[in-house]
Amino acid sequence: MIRRAAAAALFLAAGCASVDICDVGGHTMAVVQNSGWYFLNFIPLGSGDPDSPNSVSCVVFGGTVTLENNLKMLERARVEAGATECLNVTSYTKEESVCVFLFKRYYFHTSAELVIPPRPPAGTEAGEPSPEKST
Repeated sequence: MIRRAAAAALFLAAGCASVDICDVGGHTMAVVQNSGWYFLNFIPLGSGDPDSPNSVSCVVFGGTVTLENNLKMLERARVEAGATECLNVTSYTKEESVCVFLFKRYYFHTSAELVIPPRPPAGTEAGEPSPEKST
C-alpha cells in the first residue's frame, strides 16, 4: 500500500519534456513542451528533463520550465532533423491550479517550422551536377 502511494506521488510530481517533429503538407514542424509541478507557485517539485526529452525522467526540485530550456530542445531537434534554420518560432505558457493556491502545473510550449534543404537526387553525389537525359 505504501509503495503504491509513493509511486502515485512520484507520478504526480513528475514533469514532462517532449519534442515532436511532424512532416505533413510539405512543411516540417517541431513542437517542444516542458511542464512541471510547483508548490505555493514558486517551489519546484518536479519538472521535465530537457536533456532527455521523450523519456520517462524528471528533475526533482528543479525548475526547468523555462524558455531557455525549450529553445535548447528546439535547437537539438533542428540539428537531428538536418534543418538549416527555424522559422516562425512561437512560445507561450499555460498553468493550471490544483487545490486553489497550493499546487500549480506550469507548461511551456514552443513551436517552429524547420527548413530542411532538398536532398540531391539518388545516384548523384553532393556537388556534382545531375546527369541530363538524352532524347
